Amino acid sequence: MSSFHVHVTEVSAPGAERPWLTIRRVLSAESAPCLSPVLIRLAERHRQIACGRRLPLDKQCRACLPVITVTEVRRTTA
Repeated sequence: MSSFHVHVTEVSAPGAERPWLTIRRVLSAESAPCLSPVLIRLAERHRQIACGRRLPLDKQCRACLPVITVTEVRRTTA
């Protein structure tokens, strides 16, 4: 499982419904090797890549499936 810990800062104007600036900062990232690599063929070349780089989320293995944990959200007004 690919695990990401993220810190989010949102900046908005007073009375605004949505923030006009969102900053996402990745604090740490951990991953494991792919359990079911995908074979890619291009011309005469063959290469195996991680399924997380090629397949949609519902078809990825446990090691490639991303899990995002937001550790802190800070909201400020400009």
